Amino acid sequence: MSAAEHLFRPLQVGPMRVPNRIVETTYSINSGRADGLPDAPFIEHHLRRARGGAGWIGNETWLLPTPLPPGRADEILPGTGAVRFAIYDHPEFVPRVRTFTGAVHAAGAVAVMQLTHLQSLMCPSPVTMALNADTIPHALEEEEIERILQTYAIAAERFRDAGADAIEIHCAHETLPQWFLSPATNHRNDRWGGSEENRIRFVVEAVRFARSRVSRDVAIGLRICADEHREDGYDLAAMRRMAAAICAAADIDYLSVDVGSTWGRPSYVPPVHVPVAGFATYAAAIREVVPVPVVYAGRVNDPEVAASLVASGRVDLVGMTRALLADPEMPRKLREGRAHEIRKCIACNTCIGKVVHAEVKTPLCAVNPVVGHELDWKEEPAAARKRVLVAGGGPAGLEAARVAAERGHEVILCEASGELGGMMRLAAATPGRSAFLDFPVFQEGALARLGVEVRKEKRLTAAEVATLRPDAVIVATGGVPRRSPLTGANVVDFARVLRGEAEVGDHVVILSEDDHMITPGVADYLAAQGKRVEIAHKWLMPASQVDRYTQGEVFHRLYSGGVVIHPSTRVRAFAERRVRTYNAHTGREGAIDDVDTVVVCVGAEADDALYHELEGTVPELYRIGSAFAPRSIADATQHGASVARLL
Repeated sequence: MSAAEHLFRPLQVGPMRVPNRIVETTYSINSGRADGLPDAPFIEHHLRRARGGAGWIGNETWLLPTPLPPGRADEILPGTGAVRFAIYDHPEFVPRVRTFTGAVHAAGAVAVMQLTHLQSLMCPSPVTMALNADTIPHALEEEEIERILQTYAIAAERFRDAGADAIEIHCAHETLPQWFLSPATNHRNDRWGGSEENRIRFVVEAVRFARSRVSRDVAIGLRICADEHREDGYDLAAMRRMAAAICAAADIDYLSVDVGSTWGRPSYVPPVHVPVAGFATYAAAIREVVPVPVVYAGRVNDPEVAASLVASGRVDLVGMTRALLADPEMPRKLREGRAHEIRKCIACNTCIGKVVHAEVKTPLCAVNPVVGHELDWKEEPAAARKRVLVAGGGPAGLEAARVAAERGHEVILCEASGELGGMMRLAAATPGRSAFLDFPVFQEGALARLGVEVRKEKRLTAAEVATLRPDAVIVATGGVPRRSPLTGANVVDFARVLRGEAEVGDHVVILSEDDHMITPGVADYLAAQGKRVEIAHKWLMPASQVDRYTQGEVFHRLYSGGVVIHPSTRVRAFAERRVRTYNAHTGREGAIDDVDTVVVCVGAEADDALYHELEGTVPELYRIGSAFAPRSIADATQHGASVARLL
């Protein structure tokens, strides 16, 4: 049996028979449930993964009610909520959820429902719960704990009636059960705290309450964190003891294991800097001491790696949630011998960082533009075949060319450089982010299969466009580094640095007006070369717009590399090896001396000259991605795909 074949062996998990070992673990990406219950967008979003071959559909977490006192308003924060309304009391709960579970079953998968108390208003002890929050919660009293435990019982029964195959109690990354498990957040001296035996009691009782209503009709599992990596928290050795004790005391059928928290390092949603399956050894260590199947969850985007984890017996199932977002057809492609066609997740964390905790409130994936548009994405041929010319081989141009070709158009893509990928190649040049190259590699293979003519080292002019006689031109020429007011031989832009085109001295100051990954990426790149690096950032701190699951890794790398950060610091001038600075808030003057090179990281601006040259000369003309306005990879791929669907 090949390693890959191990992924497609069924597995009995309590009363639930899972058809294969590929798991969509629970994740909340706002795919629907406008009224709190499964609706068409929610169902179609998750069914894409079931139809693509995933055997386990965890869908999105289900928030349980908090026993708030009379007159106390709900506390709803990004990604969390202490709410009094119980969704399982909705009169349409059972039939609406059954519509979803029935569709999952019809697609050949199992439906696993995660029950979550995700809030920090009422907790075991009056101490700060999360690493990135200093609010103090109300310490739960005995009667309140009893009411919370009852919610697990009621929810389990309702979900069983609605066709769920399993109930998963969320006991990891900042949920109430983890607050009870952790000595960092549970300082009680009653039967709910103190010893490990007492700290596991809440989880054991939650399982007992749930099992009292559903018997053995459905599987019951736990999502646990194997190691908090937190001062005064529990470590792997402690969780091995607690996991074994919980399995001995509670009737559970599986454990789903991750590592870390929602902020800091490591993150339970490992960013691109973390090796593929980087924390699988933790799950394997848990597997050694428990009698139930174990799911590993944490940056597995390669099915061959997933197969090796299962084949070796280290774990029983593998969570591939972000991988399935990037390519819902991944299991099917693997099974059909088309692994080379898989679009890999690049672990940029757009999906969770932007959707759950930032400004985007609809599903989003940087490399798969279908995400969030499952209902309206019509995979059908164009009404008329056109000759389409795409200028630029960055993420926007690549996605436009691919989608246009899939719809039946004749497509020619011209790229000015010798390689495809655009700014993604610069990102991939920074330490730990080489996986960003997976996207242009996928695109180049897809374009070849679709018959797209790709011309590299071809910078188009208006005259050359005229000779090609296109029906439509898509200008995806990207962006160029925005100019800085500083000039001089020793002032260089970030792109030239990352391309290896600029000579950089030993002491470098980065002039930073970038809140995303350009500044930390360049600083990391230079520090790895042994440079002395200082960042003068215009505002509070660099990387403020980087998602919280990535920030911990980013700042760990910067500080470990000796990078010095000057927040709220702007640059006035650079001469005679002195960088003159001033405080962004007070204007107070300062200086950094003995500087060899200033690297400018102030973002990019549109390179749209070709678009303006072509206006009025071609039947259809479009400007997409950074050629319109530099934003994110997700913005570029979404824009490229959307324009291709207009043709």
